[in-house]
Amino acid sequence: MEENFDKLLEQCEAQELEAPGGIATPQVYAQLLALYLLHNDMNNARYLWKRIPQAIKSANPELTAIWAVGQRIWQRDFPGIYTAIAAYQWTENILPVMEALRGFHTSCSDYII
Repeated sequence: MEENFDKLLEQCEAQELEAPGGIATPQVYAQLLALYLLHNDMNNARYLWKRIPQAIKSANPELTAIWAVGQRIWQRDFPGIYTAIAAYQWTENILPVMEALRGFHTSCSDYII
């Protein structure tokens, strides 16, 4: 499964780079942001969030919800991660990534406790 996420990440990065006018679709941004979080690549997630046009952020609540998960990860707020993941009805493109992210952080918190 991880191999599929790695391939999807590469595809999303390529789609962003090749986007007309340098602005990708909201779906590409959402998948890319979620995949960066899954890979615990917080630097790329943060820089992606900064370069997504404000109009796209405002018009796409799922992007904001993904970033809310990212903020909890950044703050190491493990209960908040689960709450943020559970608080949104994810689209079918994002749901598998969020489920994997929840599973990853569940296994990590098992080691911490």
